[in-house]
Amino acid sequence: MKPRIRKDKKLLLEKHDTSKTLGNPEIVFAAFMECLQEGDHVAAREILVGGLRRMNKSKLSRSHRIPRRTLYNLFDSKSVPGLDLVAKVCHAIRQESLRTRS
Repeated sequence: MKPRIRKDKKLLLEKHDTSKTLGNPEIVFAAFMECLQEGDHVAAREILVGGLRRMNKSKLSRSHRIPRRTLYNLFDSKSVPGLDLVAKVCHAIRQESLRTRS
């Protein structure tokens, strides 16, 4: 995203459609892994939440056996998801993206 500078020297950001980037699981997982490698667990969580935000949580819950309340708890920054939940969510995002492509 390239910033634009107006004549009055205020920095403006261009509009960006996050559904294009967060809808692509390869981009989501690459960014997620980069955050983990850098030790930035907050950004890694935000990326997973962003990937989940565009999905139907009820359908995801039924098809991947993840309680719906657990999925919504990921949106709460106070909860700390376990590695098993992170793995299930990553798997669910990948499977749902493959299902929508075919």
